[in-house]
Amino acid sequence: MPGLFSDTGYRLGWTTYQKMMLQKLDELLAGEPDENADVKALLLKYARDPQTASVFNHASMAFNNHFFYQALSTSPMKLERYSLLQQSLIKTFGSIDTLRSTFLDTASAMFAPGFVWLVWCKDAEGPQSARSRGAWRILATYAAGTPFPEAGYRQQGIDANTSSPASYEKYQATNPLGSFGSHSQFGQDAAKIPPGGTTVAPVLCLSTWEHSYIYDFGLGGKRKYLEDWWAAIDWYRVEQRTPKEAGEAAGRSLLG
Repeated sequence: MPGLFSDTGYRLGWTTYQKMMLQKLDELLAGEPDENADVKALLLKYARDPQTASVFNHASMAFNNHFFYQALSTSPMKLERYSLLQQSLIKTFGSIDTLRSTFLDTASAMFAPGFVWLVWCKDAEGPQSARSRGAWRILATYAAGTPFPEAGYRQQGIDANTSSPASYEKYQATNPLGSFGSHSQFGQDAAKIPPGGTTVAPVLCLSTWEHSYIYDFGLGGKRKYLEDWWAAIDWYRVEQRTPKEAGEAAGRSLLG
């Protein structure tokens, strides 16, 4: 990945690490009914049982790591090529510069390793109209945490260290686990969704795990890594992951 990862750095973060996650998952499930299930199905199924935490952690980490590397390209398509996606993002964040700075600042502020996600929330209130349903959100998860609310107890909510004071105060009084927490209205509604269905659609994620960048950027190079990562995003992949309703909402906005 010229401009982002060397051959060795790429192999460490992707080939070697992903192989380790999947091999451990194979060992944990060998001979079990779920030994051939895909990793997303596994992380959703095993998230609610603390006794199977190891299965969840390895399945979720394999999913997250793959999701991160899948959106990188040596010849990335630029966001400007996808006008509906671009307008949809601008509708929520005001500008792409704001999206970029908020995303990277959130990742930079994470003290522990994890992932930062760009997700489409189908039932979120849009910023410009009470009639607008669905909006983009930036979500931070720690360790092998997942953005899918169906995962219940292992899905993570708002973090006061990576969120604005206003957003934290908004949820603190009524919802100690955050807008995505399992005890929030959003979380309770999502818990009713059968496995495989979701109200949150992740389209992009960034790994803040040290093994993803330390070889090429060093211990103090996290911010440089974040900035170089943004330039390597393949927006074609992001556009392919974007739910149809996100583009339709942007199209309606353009039509007035």
